[in-house]
Amino acid sequence: MKHLTTGLLMISILCACARDIDICEHIDAGAPVFPDYSGVTVPVNIAPLIFRYDGDAAQSALILSAGNTVFRMKGPEFGIPIKKWHALTSEGDITATVCIKEDGVWKAFKPFTIYVSADKIDPYVAYRLIPPGYETWYKLGIYQRSLESFTEKPVITNDKTDNNCMNCHSFCNRDPGKMMFHMRAKNGGTYTWNEGQIEKLNTKTPQTISALVYPRWHPSGKYIGFSVNDIAQFFHTTNPNRIEVYDSMSDVVMYDVDNHEVFTSPLLTDTTRFETFPAFSPDGKTLYFCSSPAQKVPGGYKDIRYSICSIAFDPETGAFGDRIDTVYSAARSGHGATFPRVSPDGRFILFTETDYGCFAIWHHDADLRLLNLEDGSISSLDEANSAEAESYHCWSSNGRWIIYVSRRLDGLYSRLYISHIDENGKASKAFLLPQKDSHYYEEELRSYNVPEFIIGTVSFNMDDMAKIAKNDPGINVTFSNKE
Repeated sequence: MKHLTTGLLMISILCACARDIDICEHIDAGAPVFPDYSGVTVPVNIAPLIFRYDGDAAQSALILSAGNTVFRMKGPEFGIPIKKWHALTSEGDITATVCIKEDGVWKAFKPFTIYVSADKIDPYVAYRLIPPGYETWYKLGIYQRSLESFTEKPVITNDKTDNNCMNCHSFCNRDPGKMMFHMRAKNGGTYTWNEGQIEKLNTKTPQTISALVYPRWHPSGKYIGFSVNDIAQFFHTTNPNRIEVYDSMSDVVMYDVDNHEVFTSPLLTDTTRFETFPAFSPDGKTLYFCSSPAQKVPGGYKDIRYSICSIAFDPETGAFGDRIDTVYSAARSGHGATFPRVSPDGRFILFTETDYGCFAIWHHDADLRLLNLEDGSISSLDEANSAEAESYHCWSSNGRWIIYVSRRLDGLYSRLYISHIDENGKASKAFLLPQKDSHYYEEELRSYNVPEFIIGTVSFNMDDMAKIAKNDPGINVTFSNKE
């Protein structure tokens, strides 16, 4: 009854205020719109949720109401200006009613609510845009986007660096002034942007399996945790997962930023196990990582299931603890965990759970899970997940928002979704990153990859980075035997 009353009230407002509407009727159904923003929870500072009417009616309109603020527009594209949108979000929850004109009569669909949270989201997100291929690429780059508007700017694009591959960008505490990423093949190296200085690093040492791969900054900024991996892939002919990416060997190491040294512990380089995907507790005293019993690959790829483990770490001395603890057991769950990300308050680990394997982005079963470190319970985050793969997730500074990629629209392209996480670890219905044009996702033929919240914009000059990539021989990283 409450929703019906709200709907009739909105119709009354529309009839009274829109001069070209003479008669109103109520349609007992939700409006066909894209993207679907009904019932989502959004931060008060988010860019406007631009959507469109996707039905057959020739004429459509939208009315938005919050508090004493009302805004109306004609469709089918509902492109509310940023200032008017933020005037609405500042009032609280927004009621949206889509209306159509059929046979000369204006009719209103059931209104829906866009819930507005006072928890702000970080102002920017960085991500890679890449064609959804497997082995080849031509045009790709790392970009930064304002979440409070639609402004997108490149951080670095590979047309500046001979069209090479670049990946695995990472920031220290979401600081755009402390960043690293890799370039692969031509101009290969690991690049850091730290306190206004660019460094090119050659990170393969005789003592490590490979050059440095999957990164995570230590919160102090003094270290970066990395995996080193012998990575391979193969393609399925009938399996809907299409592709398998797997390790034949992997370890976890620590990189000392000031001394250009790599060091590790025998507990992180066990030849009977695959260790990968490092992450840190907010206080920097615990290193989390994924670990699986080593398997003979490719034949045993379906037997690879990663647990989430931890080891103590002393940031002052660089010393590791003397034991490994398991916080998520693949043996008990029957599934595997990848990409652990610790919440800013240290209470939760957000991770991707999958039936097997280490690279779940192509696995349809891959879903986000939330591990409560206080009691060991695991939340399924049903409101954030879909029937397609979810992965590459991260936390906002205040721990109230997560952003991640999902293939839910078409099973092929990965796009960015955002969900609110309350203080109890409950997720809200996820919403698609808003764009200025509701047709954007049908026209953008690149996938989003590795979103990372940042609190400002990356300011290094692309041409300066390109010159270093092409001309600087790089700093040779050394291996230290300290444990």
